[in-house]
Amino acid sequence: MTASLKHVARRAAGVALWLLCAALALVARLRGRQPYRPERIERILIVRLDLIGDVLFSVPAIRNTRRRYPEARLDVLVAPNTAPLLAECPYVNHVYTLDAHAVTHLPGIFSPGAWRQVWATLRALRAQRYDLCLSLYGVPAATVSLLSGAPHRAGFADEAPPGALTLLAAGSRLPQDRHEVHCALAVAVAAGVAATPDGMETWVNDSDRAWAQAALAAPAGAQWVACGHGSRNGYAKRWPRRHWIAFINRLQQAGYRAVLVGGPDEAGEAARIAAACDAAPLTLTGATTLGQLAAVLARCTLMVGSDSGPLHLAAALGTRVVGLYGPTSPVRYGPFGQPDAVRRHPIFCSPCYRPETGRPATCRYGTVECMEKLEPAQALADIPAAKKQTGQ
Repeated sequence: MTASLKHVARRAAGVALWLLCAALALVARLRGRQPYRPERIERILIVRLDLIGDVLFSVPAIRNTRRRYPEARLDVLVAPNTAPLLAECPYVNHVYTLDAHAVTHLPGIFSPGAWRQVWATLRALRAQRYDLCLSLYGVPAATVSLLSGAPHRAGFADEAPPGALTLLAAGSRLPQDRHEVHCALAVAVAAGVAATPDGMETWVNDSDRAWAQAALAAPAGAQWVACGHGSRNGYAKRWPRRHWIAFINRLQQAGYRAVLVGGPDEAGEAARIAAACDAAPLTLTGATTLGQLAAVLARCTLMVGSDSGPLHLAAALGTRVVGLYGPTSPVRYGPFGQPDAVRRHPIFCSPCYRPETGRPATCRYGTVECMEKLEPAQALADIPAAKKQTGQ
């Protein structure tokens, strides 16, 4: 099936969700609207159904919501692959999962099994009788917010039909002039939560720390640099292979050890990069759980990568990062808390990626010049030579 046909199917599914959301909003309005009284909020649901970085960007909103409602039950609904990020989160009572992608993309749209799973999740959510639901991104989240039965629903007006949300976040998500952390916080603010971000967070358990310690054990005293060579949401975000090879060679000449990280779909590319390097880096791409990846990144001196989940995971852990940006906006999706971490090649059409269109990051000219001309020397700028290892 062609990419164009898949996009048409996804857009059709989006229109269907929009119409369903509009119908539900009309029913909710006909039933009347309750006045919002924060002192009566006892059960809260926060919905964020997209990617790893986006869930991490939402942690300040989750944390501030917990601070505002310390006695409330606070649950979250996320995609199955991002749930491990919140498994150890002290602000959350329960993590529900829903694969919205399965019923908004082919072939899942026509899968009775996928729809049964959605229905089972919605029934579980409705049974909790939430007082407040925060829809942090997109029409699927707004639809779930309505279907949850919560009488108070916060979100951006441009992500749902009129009447679907009862507490509107200020402004719009569409402009590229504020970070996604602040967009998520704006939704929480609409529900009476403080706007202070205080930085991102994530958590690593002892088992994953032990795994990472063993994986990065040799040589003793090595300073590791994680190389996030992939990107799930579009080829245009990825740095060219030849740049990774040159970068890793120069990095290892400076005394560092490189470790390639990423998801299972990127394992083949990791093998090709490693085989072409002067000295093969450690390759963990596709070989870790999300928790193990976090533990590896926590042990690294530096993380270098494109706009992707591993980059933002490293930033949330407090690891220094270098972000390689081309089609995506560093203002909107840059490494939060590390404003000087971005490396870019200035070009008239960058940034061009708009996630609200539903399309992955591609290049309209077919050249991806913004990443092609981002040289390894720029990524290496301000990175000092590694300290000599013990015994050298």
